[in-house]
Amino acid sequence: MSRVFSAMTGTNLARAISIEEPAGPDDAFVVGSESPPFVEIGGPSGPIFSAPHKPVVEAKKPEPRAFPRIAAPAPAPAAPAVAADAAPAALLSVRFHDAAPRPAHRPGTGPDAGLVALHFPDHAVSSEYRQLRDEVRKQLPEATSRALTFTAASPDAGTTTVLLNLAVTLARGGQRAVVVDTNFTRPGVAAKLALQAGPGLAEVLGQHLPLPWALQPTPVQSLQVLTAGAPNDHTAGAVGRDLPKLIAQLRQWFDWVLIDAGVWGVVPERDATCSAADAVYLVSREGDVERNEFAGLKTWVKQLGGSLRGYVTTRA
Repeated sequence: MSRVFSAMTGTNLARAISIEEPAGPDDAFVVGSESPPFVEIGGPSGPIFSAPHKPVVEAKKPEPRAFPRIAAPAPAPAAPAVAADAAPAALLSVRFHDAAPRPAHRPGTGPDAGLVALHFPDHAVSSEYRQLRDEVRKQLPEATSRALTFTAASPDAGTTTVLLNLAVTLARGGQRAVVVDTNFTRPGVAAKLALQAGPGLAEVLGQHLPLPWALQPTPVQSLQVLTAGAPNDHTAGAVGRDLPKLIAQLRQWFDWVLIDAGVWGVVPERDATCSAADAVYLVSREGDVERNEFAGLKTWVKQLGGSLRGYVTTRA
């Protein structure tokens, strides 16, 4: 009880009593240690003596394994507060102005009505173009790729119409065909197919545009077109120098290369390249076949090394 009294009163009597009284089994600690115990009152078994206070060290928990995660987006910065009496900011009004080149034809227009093989494949005239296709195939049976030149003695012979109907017929038969418009004085391929007039052959020969970029698709899947483009003073010379090489390149991509040469004699440099084609076909009105101009044209083609394989007569 003396120890209880000493702990409760805080006097030094506990030290004196501890010297006089013998140590018993209740003395489980040393009085006067640096960390003295304290006594709790409670319980039927009497006073409860706590152990000396020691700092509790919690066991270190293993850190959770980190897995890669997608970082959450940073919150958007809050809009700065605007005073109620502040003047409104000057806002920029915008409007888009399209400066891209537009097709030459009007919206809603389509290929020329004279392309009967395109619009009316079951028409009797379309059947005539299939016969023309078969005749040309018979003349060039072994060629893997064929280049044909169509020219005329007069501008109203219908050369472009004949060539395009034949090209459509070939393409619809599963053949890859390309039409090349070398008629710089009166180009007609682009207008008849409702395509852009350029860039085309003139730009390719002038080295302003790669050949693949100048090719245009048509309503027929396997048919493409190289329009005449916009010629200049150097185009005629470039035709005589580079057109055969261009035809050779197109042969690697297409089964048929059809060249619209316009009226014979207008561009002599172009006429001189007729030997680069496998065949030359003359187009004439039916009533002009017996004229001297037509007979002279056949002779001229042969003199320049062209392979004259026949002529096509037209009538309205």
